[in-house]
Amino acid sequence: MLPLFEHWPSIVRQLRGASTIALFLDFDGTLTHLQPRPEDVWPDGCVRHNLTLLARSRRFRVWIISGRRQRDVRNRVRVPGIRYLGLHGWEGRQGGSFLSEDAQRALASLLNNLTRPFAGISGIWIENKEFALTVHYRKAPLTGVMRARDLLHTALGPLARQLRILEGKCVWEILPRELEDKGAAVRKELAALSTSALPIYVGDDRVDEPAFSALPEGLTVCVGRRTESRARYRLAGVAQVRIFLDKLRNLPDPSASPSVTRTIFHHFHAPSERQVACTL
Repeated sequence: MLPLFEHWPSIVRQLRGASTIALFLDFDGTLTHLQPRPEDVWPDGCVRHNLTLLARSRRFRVWIISGRRQRDVRNRVRVPGIRYLGLHGWEGRQGGSFLSEDAQRALASLLNNLTRPFAGISGIWIENKEFALTVHYRKAPLTGVMRARDLLHTALGPLARQLRILEGKCVWEILPRELEDKGAAVRKELAALSTSALPIYVGDDRVDEPAFSALPEGLTVCVGRRTESRARYRLAGVAQVRIFLDKLRNLPDPSASPSVTRTIFHHFHAPSERQVACTL
């Protein structure tokens, strides 16, 4: 992966050639720092400010694709004009969402089989998302994680035709197999646009890899310290994502005069006081 800001001038040239930019963003770990409890995660004012301006721009179409439920991430961001897709892009996508009764029964069975055993393991807890389950182990000791992993895979055995497991950052996500991944979501959303667009996808976790793979001609960005990813570029963390959003919303307008374009381009190399403040 290439450090994004070291290649920013060439990226600007690519972006300037696009009349429409489709910006897909992950939420946890990308727009916000991870927390032990998902209810404690909120975007800061700088992120919301830049998202608001991007959503209002005639050039940008903005999506947030999260493993959270759609209403949860919408209520946390609260920016009009953004398309919010929950459960890794399945909930709220183009074409609607429907989960079979067979998959719902499998999830209910798994939850029932794991609730009591997990209650005896410190730091392990299950988040019930109705159409998916997430097992959190961030606060669990290593022995507890190993025990929980064994219990989870044993319980999943008879339900392997209906359910699959995704490894995340200190979580295991259990999803019905009929729920497609983030790669399928971005492809469908792009296909539904009335115009061609340059796609950008920014995410931090393994569950974002299908989206990176789905956009070989796009601008794909992996956030964090991972050394292996299908993304072309990398940002060090949430603070750099904030700077990236600020740079995007200050992109030169292709229809602007050359003098205006030169003035705006200088902004990328001489950050304003607001840019600096937003990174602290």
